[in-house]
This record gives sequence, structure tokens and C-alpha cells, in this order.
Amino acid sequence: MQHKAGFVNIVGNPNVGKSTLMNALVGEQISIITSKAQTTRHRIMGIVNGEDFQIVYSDTPGVLKPNYKLQESMRGFSNSALTDADILLYVTDVFDSSEKNKDFLDKVSQTDVATILIINKIDLIDENKLIELVDFWKKRLPKAEILPIYAIEKFNIEALLKRIKELRKENLHRQRQHLHKQRSFQCLHSCKPLQQQSNRLRKQMKNPRKQVLFLLQGSG
Repeated sequence: MQHKAGFVNIVGNPNVGKSTLMNALVGEQISIITSKAQTTRHRIMGIVNGEDFQIVYSDTPGVLKPNYKLQESMRGFSNSALTDADILLYVTDVFDSSEKNKDFLDKVSQTDVATILIINKIDLIDENKLIELVDFWKKRLPKAEILPIYAIEKFNIEALLKRIKELRKENLHRQRQHLHKQRSFQCLHSCKPLQQQSNRLRKQMKNPRKQVLFLLQGSG
């Protein structure tokens, strides 16, 4: 069965569990997991194939304000992840500050890409604190869906994967609708001159004099 791949980019501040989430989604350890920040220095791809789907995950370096050349390159990976994804997973945790990289978060809030805000490490706080965090992120990223997880124990990973598949199907449907409209628009504009020419020829053929002039002009 042929199917289009869905591209899912994972972004967020350093050390919030992006690599752990990537490994949980893919089912294999392909991203480095460590307490040391900025361990991921390049975009790491992981592909999951199913009977009727293919999902390409991309684990990006932690978002940070660049202080040297390598960090500029790492920040570039995170910025490009906002534009080349079908679905964006913005990962935060219960200790993360939204002020760390406010400018990047502002870009996330403005993107038209379907976004899921992942709150990781929820095992470290109580329910009331989690409710406060959810309310905060609803205001900070109003267009994003919010899902609390515990990536190490794979809590809510199945729910996340299910939602990713649903969003992928919705995105493909929108793409097909856009393509249909685009083709209809192109046909409308490409067919209009032919229609006008056809109408003009009919009028000329009805008038004998114009018909002769048309034939003379055509023969020249």
C-alpha cells in the first residue's frame, strides 16, 4: 500500500527529555540520553513504518541562544524545524521556564504547523501543579494541543502516537483539498483564453466578410 510520510519535528529547550521521547516513539534508542545539556548537535531522524502509515521523526538540538559558531548551527536546526514539519512537538518539562528562549517560543506560537505541547516528567509534581502548568501553556500557546507525559516510563506515549496519526491524516486531507483547488484555479485561468478565442472564432465564422479577413490574416 502506498502512503505519504508524515514529518514530525521535536523541539524544545535543552534537557527536557526530547531524546527520551524520540526513542519512546521510535521504539529504539537512536538518540543519546544524558543529563548533560546540548548532547544532540545535529538533527537525528527516526522512521516508523506501519501498514498504512510512515512517520519520520526528527530530534533537534536543544533551543539555546548561540554563543559560538557550533551553537549557531544547532539553533539553525531548531529554527528550520518550524517550517519543514507536518506536526511539531514542543517539549517542555515541569521545571522548564518559558522565558529561556522567549523569541523561539514566539515563533512556535505563530506557526501554522499543527503543534502538540508535551509536558514531560509529570511524575515529579502533584496534580494541582500539573493543572496550573496546563492552564499556563494554554495561554502561552493557544493553538497547541497539550499532552502531559512521563517519557521514561512511556506514560501517554500511545495516546501521543494515536494523535500524531490522526493529525497526519487530517494534514493529508487538507493537502489534497488544496491541490484540488489549485488545479481548478489553474484550469480556470488556462481555459479562459481558449474559451474567448473559441467564441471569437464563432463570431468571425458567422460574418462572411470577417471570415474572409480572418482567413487572409491567417494565411499571412
